[in-house]
Amino acid sequence: MELPAAFLQAMERLLGPEYPAFLQSYQQPPRRGLRRNPLKCGQPQLEAALPFALEPTPFFPLSFSFEAGEEKVGRLPAHHAGLFYVQEPSACSAVTVLDPQPGEKVLDLCAAPGGKSTQIAGLLAGEGLLWSNEIVKSRAQALLSNVERLGVPNAVVSSCHPQRLCQSLQGFFDKVLVDAPCSGEGMFRRDPAAVAQWSPESPAACAQRQRAILDSAALAVREGGVLVYSTCTILPEENEGVSDSFLAEHPDFCRTPFSLSGPVGETEGQVTLWPHRHGTDGFYICRMTRN
Repeated sequence: MELPAAFLQAMERLLGPEYPAFLQSYQQPPRRGLRRNPLKCGQPQLEAALPFALEPTPFFPLSFSFEAGEEKVGRLPAHHAGLFYVQEPSACSAVTVLDPQPGEKVLDLCAAPGGKSTQIAGLLAGEGLLWSNEIVKSRAQALLSNVERLGVPNAVVSSCHPQRLCQSLQGFFDKVLVDAPCSGEGMFRRDPAAVAQWSPESPAACAQRQRAILDSAALAVREGGVLVYSTCTILPEENEGVSDSFLAEHPDFCRTPFSLSGPVGETEGQVTLWPHRHGTDGFYICRMTRN
């Protein structure tokens, strides 16, 4: 895989002596992942319906990696029945950190195609409210399709501008997830389209949009509520830079520590998952609480 030169230069400056290990990680084939849908099945039923074995991952109890052959996983009857959702394991960590509980009101503000929304729904277990929003109407249709396929009974699906939605629902939600549109460096290992679409200007443009979305999301969080910001990128400009800037302008929010199983452990409120350190796609999570 030929990665953009500007991206590699940025990684070399950032990682220093770890840079060779980072490069080597891109020579390893990424494992595929799926997440069991507890609204539709238990573990024995899922395993019986699949033609391959599952291996647990440290990022979410219902997340698994697998070695699939040439078969199209999305064509399996179990997929059409909504028994599972194909999802990279590291991406499951955002909802693990959000930690939605039955009965809570939860907003997924940038929800398409629905992986994290349906993960939240499984944890709510039919109690409380899931509000899944996607500003792009065509992507909102894919979101709605996945919410229906996985049998979510307590969801609202909308296609609204984040500012308009959050102004209308100020202080309404216990927990809000902003899995923001990003420049996608974390997906380079498995997605050639992400590599082709990237440019040196992408991170700065994305960071500006991410800050605007976070400013909107802050309105919707109740006092004492939780806001989780995540991206599938690994450049600090879109990660720590965005969350630092947000916190500087929103003194009523603060980072709150969390832990993830496996190689991550305890954090001070934010973490970047790296291919060479954690064996995953690149991913960033920051957990903030409104005072």
